[in-house]
Amino acid sequence: MILVLFCNRFILLDFKSLKLFGIFVGVLSGVLWGLNDVYINIFSIKIEILSTGLLTIIFSLLLAAVQDTSSCLAIFGYHYFSSPKTFFTRIRSLKKIFWVLCLAAIFAGPLGMVAGIVGISYAGPIYAGVVTSCYPIVALFLAICFLKEKPTNLKILGILLSVLAVIFISIAGERHGGSKTLIGIMFALCAMLGWGLESILFSLALKKATENHSSFLLATRQFCSAISYLVCLTFICIFFPLEFLKVVENFFMIKMLIICVMSAMASYIAYYYAIKRIGASLGTTFNATFIFWAGVFSIIFHLEKVTANFIIWGIVLIIGIYFATKGTIKNFKLAH
Repeated sequence: MILVLFCNRFILLDFKSLKLFGIFVGVLSGVLWGLNDVYINIFSIKIEILSTGLLTIIFSLLLAAVQDTSSCLAIFGYHYFSSPKTFFTRIRSLKKIFWVLCLAAIFAGPLGMVAGIVGISYAGPIYAGVVTSCYPIVALFLAICFLKEKPTNLKILGILLSVLAVIFISIAGERHGGSKTLIGIMFALCAMLGWGLESILFSLALKKATENHSSFLLATRQFCSAISYLVCLTFICIFFPLEFLKVVENFFMIKMLIICVMSAMASYIAYYYAIKRIGASLGTTFNATFIFWAGVFSIIFHLEKVTANFIIWGIVLIIGIYFATKGTIKNFKLAH
């Protein structure tokens, strides 16, 4: 009996430690995302040639392509070396949902990621981040409209709090930064819409997939995004060769690229691990704290000043995201 009780206690303690570790990793995903946003902003400043919208878009396409391609190769590499005999069989099993993943990739990549980077370049990591962090709210709203999901009162309250917080923070950002900040917020809204649509399509792909590893599906989605970036960059290279070369000549700052790629990749992995350990609602909420961490890193690197208005409404936004996502995608799991 003592041995059984001891074992039961040991198992309980182990479960608690895993949950605490999941919370830590969830917060870490937010820290890394905040760091990534800030370094994207620093990168865009260091290039010093982004004087026109086209140059900024080319820069954003290049950086998004490098980040998503690196992440895709890392995840595929992990799955290949962990089970090389079944790797290509698993890829063939995705035929039925491949076009859904392709569509999700277009919304997440050229629309979401590129618009997000342009938003950061114009509005900075704080104000652009506030808007893009609301993509779970967009996903929930779309699920209510098109997937006939029945919202609870808590979810409706979460949506209202989040929308209200974004409105007040955006107004403050426009007053603080002027017309460029407003342009950045508009691009951030496009990113928010793109990631919201991608979330819905990715969820549909998960339901239809025979492949249990959501990280494998994510890598496939990122592969499709990488192809879409290549198509866009080829088009720009043909029709705007001078602008393309101007950005490429200044793009390869190795230190900045490594930091951006590693922080983005690690944030992805930490986010999905947190979802597995502590659930989607808590994992998404801790990931959304990147708004706070972007503010902290912006202060450390002397990029922006964080106002009391931003702190108050940022907290309201995180609470709203938690309420809205609580139980929304409770069956979403990451299997290794």
